[in-house]
Amino acid sequence: MYPSLIAERFTLRPLRDADAAAIAAACVDPEIVRWCKSIPLNYTLDNARLFIDYTRVAASNGSELVWAIDYSGVFAGVVTLFEIEEDSAEVGFWMAPQMRGKGILKEALAVMMGFAFDPQGIGLNQLTWTAIEGNTASEKAALAVGFADIRTVPEGTFDRRLPGGEQPRLTARTATMTRAQWAEKGFPV
Repeated sequence: MYPSLIAERFTLRPLRDADAAAIAAACVDPEIVRWCKSIPLNYTLDNARLFIDYTRVAASNGSELVWAIDYSGVFAGVVTLFEIEEDSAEVGFWMAPQMRGKGILKEALAVMMGFAFDPQGIGLNQLTWTAIEGNTASEKAALAVGFADIRTVPEGTFDRRLPGGEQPRLTARTATMTRAQWAEKGFPV
């Protein structure tokens, strides 16, 4: 298992079975449906339970780490490291609609990224952020934690899989940050 990360206003912790109802409620939010293409349409409690189970398997094989943002006992959203390789990973995140606008996401990303870069944590050397072009909330969060030199990549990310199995590609916005750049920026929080 991976550790919980404790901050002043929240705790980042592995997902729990008790989070299923809150995850299911959040994942039908129009903004999450619009921008998070890996989340199934018409999300159900069963989808949430499967997702929680998936996070346990992914953590055990080291491919993805998903933390719940626990805001004084309230499920606020998730931050994740995925596509974890020897010294790099991608960051992902979403917030439950009622928890947006409180400044929690920037802090949660910063705590997770600090752990990812810390040699006493995961010890990664590079993190990448990618979002569908037009997702200004995601881009604002990425900028807030120090991602810079954001570029546009045609067909840089995937849309939802179509009923026939095809998976169209969408224009993406993306940026990378190294451990050295994170340190230069003063470990943003």
